[in-house]
Amino acid sequence: MNEETSKKHLQVELKELRQRVADLEAQESKLSRAEDELKQNKEYLENLNNSLPDAIITVDVPVNIDDRIIRYANKSIEKIFGYKQKELLGKSPVVQYASKEDFINSGKVLKSAISRRTKVIHREELLLKRKNGETFPAELTTTFIRTGGKVTQITSIIRDITERRQAEEALHLRAHLLNEATDSIIATDLDGNLIYMNEATCRTYGYSKEQLLNMNLRQLVSPDITRLVDEKLRRVKEEGAITFESEHRHRDGSVFPVEVTARTVNLGDRTIILSAIRDITERKKMEEQLIVTDRLASIGELASGVAHELNNPLTGIIGFSELLLNKDVPEDVKGDLKIIHREAQRTAQVVKNLLTFARKQDTTKKPADINKAIKSVLDLRAYDQKVHNIDVVTDFAPDLPEFKADIFRLQQVFVNIIINAEYFILQAHGKGTITITTKVKGDTVLASFADDGPGIKEEHLRRLFDPFFTTKEVGQGTGLGLSICHGIVTEHGGHIYAESEPGQGATFIVELPIR
Repeated sequence: MNEETSKKHLQVELKELRQRVADLEAQESKLSRAEDELKQNKEYLENLNNSLPDAIITVDVPVNIDDRIIRYANKSIEKIFGYKQKELLGKSPVVQYASKEDFINSGKVLKSAISRRTKVIHREELLLKRKNGETFPAELTTTFIRTGGKVTQITSIIRDITERRQAEEALHLRAHLLNEATDSIIATDLDGNLIYMNEATCRTYGYSKEQLLNMNLRQLVSPDITRLVDEKLRRVKEEGAITFESEHRHRDGSVFPVEVTARTVNLGDRTIILSAIRDITERKKMEEQLIVTDRLASIGELASGVAHELNNPLTGIIGFSELLLNKDVPEDVKGDLKIIHREAQRTAQVVKNLLTFARKQDTTKKPADINKAIKSVLDLRAYDQKVHNIDVVTDFAPDLPEFKADIFRLQQVFVNIIINAEYFILQAHGKGTITITTKVKGDTVLASFADDGPGIKEEHLRRLFDPFFTTKEVGQGTGLGLSICHGIVTEHGGHIYAESEPGQGATFIVELPIR
């Protein structure tokens, strides 16, 4: 019986022992898996730390904060400071500071933060030093590791902010330059609402920045051209960049001429329009004087044609009437001859006056007929064109709508274009044809002047309307004609441009808005 009981007791103990062994094996397996997982996590964190662009260091914190020692550094320490990891481990971080004084001051800041039980410190623009002695601005984010309520280690993330500081300095410089600029610089959204302006804008328009930030571009232009703002906004959005002349309005209501260069700027998911606006009041005054000078040259060309047509027959009339007056003729006939002689001399004086005509005309805008304006110019050029074998073909659209314009100034544009066409036709072939067409295009009247001359080189097309640019021979042109034409057409709210290919002639197109 006792033997049987002992046997059963041993079996129970054996079973319990086997269960304990199984439990231990399970725990060992679980512990092994945990160790593997911990090792993997450690490797993952190490790889993660080493892949970061910022340097990470951990230092021990002894009783004396200035005796802190580097215990860990990731691989980015090499890129930022130039030290190998092993060169820093076990060393004082003083080598990373621009000076020992900076290191001591940093220790004081850390000690103060520790006493306040601060968890994280953000410190910017701390000057640090690379292995080669070069200093650089850095941003530090420091975390305190506590054991039993006591700070035992400090981990710092160090970011080299050299490029950021350079970008900020460049940005500050640009902002300073913008504010020092004499031209107005403004930024608007795509609807024309102002979102930025420099100091010159405030001076030019007479508003404060706060007032301008609540305004739309339409409030800065002349009331007469408010509707053109939509067209300019559309063009800059389609073309990316445009330059044009306009009239803007001061806070006191006075209107002044401006040249606007506008372009779109993409700011990530947002597009704005940046414009440089120049007050060209003085330039316009100079252009007025240049127009007068150019007008004299144009009128001289026109008058020479008229003079050739009139002077020869007038000379004959005056000469023969004088001969007849010296003969014995009846008194009634002699009276008629005196009238003929007197009127012929008066006509000759008119021709002489036309040749010396050079007075400035009023620039008031009145209803104008572009067909009549071109016809009157052709009438004056008819003699020279006939003498030089230049044919003119016209295709005028009937019943063109009238529009307000300074017709005399527009005629200056047409005269300049036609005379240029004649000049280059004669230079190329000695004879040729000018084809003039007018038509309505949308809300504009279009006049095109096509010649069969030598054409215009591509590099010259871009500069045609630049002041003092000319392709004529020395002494044949001032380079101001087309520049003045551009100013006149722009003043009327229109566009002038040229199309050409070398050897295929040139076409000048004038588009004027119907108002």
